[in-house]
Amino acid sequence: MNYKIISFLVLIVITYACTPTSASSGREVLDMNTDWAFYRGEVKDGSRRELDDSGWMAVALPHIMQLETKHCGGNSIYDGIGWYRRYFKLPKKYKDKRIVVSFEGVMTNCTVYLNGQEITEHHGGYMGFVSDLTDRIDWEGNNVLAVRVSAEYDPLTPPGKLQDKMDFYYYSGIYRDVRMEITDKIYVTDPLQEDLVAGGGQFVTFPEVTKEKAKTHVATHIRNLTDQDATLSVLSRLKDSTGRVVSEIKTPVDLPGRSAWTVGQDLIVERPALWHPYDPNLYTLQTQLLSENKVLDETVREIGIRTIRYTAEEGFFINGEKLYMRGANRHQAFAYVGDAASNSMQVRDVIDLKRGGYNAVRAAHYPNDPAFLDACDRYGLLVVECIPGWQFYNPDSTFIKRLYGVGRQMIRRDRNHPSVVLWETALNESRYPVSLAKEIFDLSHAEYPGDQMYTAGDYFGHEEMEPYYDVFYKQVSKFPKDGDVMSNYPEDFISVKPLFTREWGDGVGEKPRVSLQENEEEQMRQCRSRIEQLNGRGYFDWCMLDANPHMGGHFVWSYNDYARGSQDETMYSGVVDINRYPKFSYYMLQSMRDKSVSQPGLYEGPMVFIASYNASAVFTSSTTDITVFSNCDEVRLYRNDKLIGTQTREERTPLYRSVVEKGGSPVFVFNAGGYEAGELKAEALVGGAVVATHRVSTPEKADRLVVDIKTDGIIPIADGSDMIPVYIKVCDKNGSLVYDSGQEIMIQVSGEGVLIGDTIRRIGINPQKVEGGVGFAFVRTTKKAGKITVKATAKGLSAGEAEVVTKPYKGTYVADGQHGLFGGKEEDNVVIKPTLWQKRILEKPRLKIASVQVGSSQNGYPASNIIDNDDHTWWIAGEDKLPQVITLVLERPTYVAASRILFQKDSSSYKHKVETSTDGVHWELLYERECTGWEFKPMIVDREVKYVRLTIEDVSEGRAGLGEMSLIVINK
Repeated sequence: MNYKIISFLVLIVITYACTPTSASSGREVLDMNTDWAFYRGEVKDGSRRELDDSGWMAVALPHIMQLETKHCGGNSIYDGIGWYRRYFKLPKKYKDKRIVVSFEGVMTNCTVYLNGQEITEHHGGYMGFVSDLTDRIDWEGNNVLAVRVSAEYDPLTPPGKLQDKMDFYYYSGIYRDVRMEITDKIYVTDPLQEDLVAGGGQFVTFPEVTKEKAKTHVATHIRNLTDQDATLSVLSRLKDSTGRVVSEIKTPVDLPGRSAWTVGQDLIVERPALWHPYDPNLYTLQTQLLSENKVLDETVREIGIRTIRYTAEEGFFINGEKLYMRGANRHQAFAYVGDAASNSMQVRDVIDLKRGGYNAVRAAHYPNDPAFLDACDRYGLLVVECIPGWQFYNPDSTFIKRLYGVGRQMIRRDRNHPSVVLWETALNESRYPVSLAKEIFDLSHAEYPGDQMYTAGDYFGHEEMEPYYDVFYKQVSKFPKDGDVMSNYPEDFISVKPLFTREWGDGVGEKPRVSLQENEEEQMRQCRSRIEQLNGRGYFDWCMLDANPHMGGHFVWSYNDYARGSQDETMYSGVVDINRYPKFSYYMLQSMRDKSVSQPGLYEGPMVFIASYNASAVFTSSTTDITVFSNCDEVRLYRNDKLIGTQTREERTPLYRSVVEKGGSPVFVFNAGGYEAGELKAEALVGGAVVATHRVSTPEKADRLVVDIKTDGIIPIADGSDMIPVYIKVCDKNGSLVYDSGQEIMIQVSGEGVLIGDTIRRIGINPQKVEGGVGFAFVRTTKKAGKITVKATAKGLSAGEAEVVTKPYKGTYVADGQHGLFGGKEEDNVVIKPTLWQKRILEKPRLKIASVQVGSSQNGYPASNIIDNDDHTWWIAGEDKLPQVITLVLERPTYVAASRILFQKDSSSYKHKVETSTDGVHWELLYERECTGWEFKPMIVDREVKYVRLTIEDVSEGRAGLGEMSLIVINK
């Protein structure tokens, strides 16, 4: 297939912000992401205009209601109430306009108020909504938009499951963009504000698509809020990538007062540039609502002309040509900020997925950010879009009504995206009645009529469920009699419906999950697991993947690591970690892409990667099984410029035949015989010529820090809310990553940027201990364009420094109103919850302490307070001298399961060590660490003790102090 090479020459100057203001068009879109005040907790009459909010904290959106640690599993995140307030004044020129505020995502439920009056109530955090302020604005004074947000458990709002039972988190807050839209009272509607099946806003379809001609049908819904009849024209133009108008049509319409109408128009495009994931051609659709020569309203959107179909025998076709989907599942969560990431971070994920060899993504398990889907359109990434759900169904009528509602809204919001090619209308891995499947199937096809709507879901149940999905996710061995039995055997292959594997690669195999902190051998074990699974030797539920002749594609679980409510440990199934730093398996799956397909500005087709750090004779990955990933015809591996060997794709194919037959690549494994420190070099060849090279040098001792500001060609915007990811790498003198470093680093940001979470020791950003030699942080831009400098330091290492320059924001803000200073601090009213493991430990009985010994005590804060089972009574040392030693004594040697220490001051950092003894003479170190007072996590003891000695060696401020020390036993 010959794909037209697309041009990304402007990639390095791409900017992502709200839709630019166009005053002449009759529609103005104003940014509302800055100048908010936030309060963590409940506030009586929090919407009242006269409320004293001087103690609230100043925040920018996107916003999570409480910053969290990178590894925050075990249902330990904030799940309470929060209030937001935004002051504004509007010029009186807008007095006769329609004024709405559009929220892209508020987690989970919220109520919106204007000047104390309730405007909107919304349930569900994954879909946006519109709050209509028309005729409610105070034109003489200050206005206060207030939003009460609840992240509390709600079984009536999908996905509806308790977070401590969930495989991911909802997080919290106004975590996506907010904007104000001002239009004439005769306008093009918003599909999320209208309740119109297959309508509202604009619905673009393509009744005819060939390489010679395409018919684009545009259904534009317009509304007249005035009492007067209007004579109008709807003018629609299609422009190609150069800005040339390729088709236009003008349609007259009479619109009576207080009415609405849908105007249908057909635009014919000769020799259309069709949208394809490797050639993502986009057209600009401009629609103007005209009254004589006046533009009442204008909408501008990008569309892609394409046609899709699925078959049971061969899978997926786009524009009449078969395409095998190689995809990944993506959660929208990031370190520290949860789901509250800027638009540019959504775009970076799409770029990273494309570079990683994927042509598709499953947006698991909920509708993703509109900016993510826009980027999928722009860069060419097929999307499976999902309704919110995960192993939960509530038969309550309210839950069902809200589920149907979010299904309709999801389709209305995203139906014009060429990237969205499959709609997952099943509650993921849940059991529910056939009637529910039928209702969602019917409403989906009603919302998107024609042959371009395809729904997908798990196959649980019997043959009565079969008609209500267009695509199956499971291979059923005894269809239709036993819908719960899957198979991984060729003799059971059937082709009842088009077949895809929505999740594979986790839960079984040699090593399904691996942390970036683990060594090269462990990372290779994950890779070995997954290449074998791709080749057909995996969990039966995955339908043999590439070995299945009917398989249309599959989605690895998962693209990124993520924290989850149901488990304390981070889910390490990703090919990148939470920070999006790649593991070896990222490159293994990257090698599955076609070497003949390149997307200029994103990637060149040929690739090669040595899956080794060449670190030690201990690892087979550095000696006898040095693995190289490549999609090329031939690979040569050298050690210190001496050839280890040459392998060809042809000779390796018999070991991975199913993978190669589906367009993937074999794995190249070399035996170096032994180990020698130095450099490994791999060359990949096509047609006898070297087309890609990769080098790996043995890491020496840590020498320096390297700061990498990851822009991906995206210039940060000085809008006060854009976010920039920064990696800090511990390297040797040659620049090689010291992959096993856990070095503590400090970060300093100066200029026109702010380090997110800078002053909060609780979450471990600054200072932080790197993982796998890599540290990570987010920098938020200010409203002033200019240089941002990021400097990193560490004891004994050379400092690292990097710079980035932000661009001025081209949009317009809703001007801030009159208010006092918001004096609140980021950690005000912070809520610290024990993880599931900690909670289980803390529920166990505490041992009776015979006595406690301290070096000194301050009046009113005696040593007895340490063991009185009251966290709110303190012992404080009677002197500033350090160290301070505290010793607990039991009546007799006793088995202790865990210990719990609560330091006296939350914000202070305590360097300390804990030792145990059975006789008070011979001591054994339990652990040594530094932590803040927030970190009162139980620590495993798992030994017999009579004495426990805590030595506080250093305190960041004030004297040494404790709230409580306790020893925990597990009854046998």
